[in-house]
Amino acid sequence: MTRSTERPAVTTPPTTGLDEANTLRHQLADQLADAGHIRTPAVDQALRTVPRHAFAPEVPPQKAYANDIVATCHSDDGRITSSISAPWLQADMLEAARLQSGHRVLEIGSGGYNAALIAELVGPTGGVTTLDIDPAVTDRATRYLAQTGYDRARVVTADAEHLPVGIVPDGGFDAILVTVDTWDLPWIDALADGGRLVAPLRLHQYTWAIGFTKHDGALHSDEPLIVCGFVAIQGAGAWDTNRCTVPGTGVHLSWEDGTPLAADQLAPALTREPFVAHTHVTVGGQEPFDALTLYLAGALPGFCRLSVDPDNRVLNPPPKHWPGAAIVRGPSLARLATERISDGDDGNGVYELVVHGYGPHGHLAAREMAEQVQHWQRVLGAALCPRITIHPLADDGPTPATDDPHVFVKKHTRVTIDWPIIPGTAALLTDDKGRYLLHLRSANKPIWRPGQWALLGGNTEKGETSDEAIVRELDEQIGLAIPDLTGFVTLDTLDASGSFKDRVRVYHGTLNTPVHEIELCEGIQLRWTRLEETAEMTMDPGTAAVLHAHHNAHQPRGHHDGTLPVVEVREPRDHLSRSIISAHLVLIRDGAVLLGKRHPRSAFAPSTWHLPAGHREDMESAITCMTRETEEETGLRISEGDLSLVHVLDRLDPGSTIPRVGLFFAASHWEGEPLVREPECCTEWRWWPLDALPEPIVEYTRVALEVISRDVLYTPMGWS
Repeated sequence: MTRSTERPAVTTPPTTGLDEANTLRHQLADQLADAGHIRTPAVDQALRTVPRHAFAPEVPPQKAYANDIVATCHSDDGRITSSISAPWLQADMLEAARLQSGHRVLEIGSGGYNAALIAELVGPTGGVTTLDIDPAVTDRATRYLAQTGYDRARVVTADAEHLPVGIVPDGGFDAILVTVDTWDLPWIDALADGGRLVAPLRLHQYTWAIGFTKHDGALHSDEPLIVCGFVAIQGAGAWDTNRCTVPGTGVHLSWEDGTPLAADQLAPALTREPFVAHTHVTVGGQEPFDALTLYLAGALPGFCRLSVDPDNRVLNPPPKHWPGAAIVRGPSLARLATERISDGDDGNGVYELVVHGYGPHGHLAAREMAEQVQHWQRVLGAALCPRITIHPLADDGPTPATDDPHVFVKKHTRVTIDWPIIPGTAALLTDDKGRYLLHLRSANKPIWRPGQWALLGGNTEKGETSDEAIVRELDEQIGLAIPDLTGFVTLDTLDASGSFKDRVRVYHGTLNTPVHEIELCEGIQLRWTRLEETAEMTMDPGTAAVLHAHHNAHQPRGHHDGTLPVVEVREPRDHLSRSIISAHLVLIRDGAVLLGKRHPRSAFAPSTWHLPAGHREDMESAITCMTRETEEETGLRISEGDLSLVHVLDRLDPGSTIPRVGLFFAASHWEGEPLVREPECCTEWRWWPLDALPEPIVEYTRVALEVISRDVLYTPMGWS
């Protein structure tokens, strides 16, 4: 590893007066307080006391007290390896640490200035240990801490991955502040129960400063996530981007918290114009959507970060500032992008989030990502931040498998991200005649339930309570305030298979205003409606369920614990039975069949042997599906003319309402040898004798191979 070297110091000229530095320091503190970064008197006093310029003599005081980083150490190739962090971020992290007088604190990533701020906060009865792997950094910290009177802070040179023996006090540190970009948090055991850990944690190549409290051996976040940037951690804790390059394109894909996928097959896809899926979700030019990308990382298999070379001409527009969100689907790829649709009130622009799809199935991948963007915006986007829980991994046990896509397993820890559901709102308005106020939604807008009669209401915006959201929505839609609004029911919409889709908090209120006196600002038409009339109207199913719930309840009521009764409505299923079609390859060579070992974390049949297989996609024949899936999974090339149908397995899984039809194809000829092309799904391919199949094997695969050997064409399974 190349050691960093300190550049020659430019000492502050002796003519620089203390009065000037004091003035600049107080001006900076005022700025941070006005912006909300300073929130307590203790942090305010620390930032007004510690002389920041004394820890940055290379630059003039005006730059030392600017609200920006000050680079202090560089590697031989010019990269910044240590810096004084931006004051706004230091203030936010110190506030999140909740330091008290007498606390024992560990700082990982040294420099001196932040350690001095911590020393001010914990006072003479507290303890400060600041640690860094780089001797140039710790030498500098030792020197400047002594010069400024903070030499009671202990400076340690060590690799933070494994803390030196004797450094952790009895009972653990009261707080740990990490001031380097870290991929993992191996310091949970060094923290006292109830203690605070604040760290810039990398999740899928983005870095969030997160405040945690330790309870029952795990870390629980309770602070908003702050997107930030820090110098990367060095030593044994340095992270691997798992980066690969699409040949000849200047496009790079990284899987820091996922299984790397092959990228060579994507080169032809990126030479064509992309398919564009519109989400109709908009953001302001200065509005971050980092929480959305964190959600997509867990919700979408094959998620990665996409970056491009500076002179890239393949992708338009290229990702700006940060790597973009992308998913890989065999020879196809989709990525999140933006399109400017207006200048906006502030002149910074309003942008629609769109998804660009590349390759033969790029349109499917783009629609898949677009649907997740819409779900996040409708159900999760109003949350200020997700809740993150971090458990240490057992040193002597295997990595725990999980079916939860929002769990990321790292070297030392398991990170669980819980997305709170923020319900939308709706108003059930009634009059003294027992009628309900409904409005007809536009049929030509990309909105929930277009062209249907529904209740007034809408989505909760970020940071709003449901009570605030319904008041705002009614004001925006009909310009009225309803004084007696009270919670009535929670409406949960499920899809046709019973999976959760949407949640709405429904309020009841009274209004005795004729329709012609109400100004409708959104939608097509208002109407006072009796329950029996709704049978002749194109009704939102959720609205119909709420009306019947109100009619049967006679009066709105909640539970004694303040929660609302739940009304569930399921999306209607087509009257015709629908089945899931899949194609399976029965490839036999010298009396042995090709089987793949499913990945231990696979959602389907983990660590179990199975045939090459996959589901049919939009507008794709089953035989085309078979050739595509074969090449995507194994790299083998089979022409459709060399495939023949050898079996149909018609099965109904326990507890399922959707039949599955498996078509099994045999190949008379193929090219190539099987390769692991999708390591997140399959870890190896192997030829197994037909009379000695491996264990465990997918049960229906065993059944199919057995009946195929007897030339049986059709088998029902699971119907009795």
